[in-house]
Amino acid sequence: MPTTLGRKFSLVWRGDPPHMLNTDIPVWYRFLEVYGHLFRSIWYDVCVGGPFYTQEELKDPLKKMWYQNLAKRIDALCELENEIWIIEVSSDPGLRSIGQLLSYQILLNRDPKILKPEKLVLVAGTIESDLLDVAGTLSIRCYII
Repeated sequence: MPTTLGRKFSLVWRGDPPHMLNTDIPVWYRFLEVYGHLFRSIWYDVCVGGPFYTQEELKDPLKKMWYQNLAKRIDALCELENEIWIIEVSSDPGLRSIGQLLSYQILLNRDPKILKPEKLVLVAGTIESDLLDVAGTLSIRCYII
């Protein structure tokens, strides 16, 4: 199960992150205004999981499309000095966001590209108390911004 980091983005870039929902983008940029100074590197739309193909096989456009359709996509992967943050962004998250983060962590660890401890992070515009309780129990950091 391959991990594809893709393009590294500048920390000051403020375009539309690939595959991030329009309603989530303002939440993400508010978060970066406050916490972006912590990051050394950032990648958006990081592919984890999905079928494994060699670089040669990925030259076939159908296999490449199949991989991209079946891989799971991390909203943002941020590298700090001593750890990486696997980040899910949602203006109004539900329990699904917790499952996504846990799944991303497992899949990323199948083929890690950055060998640092990872932290799960939920960046939200709002969050209800049960979700905050579950996230805290699972050591998922929540930033309500």
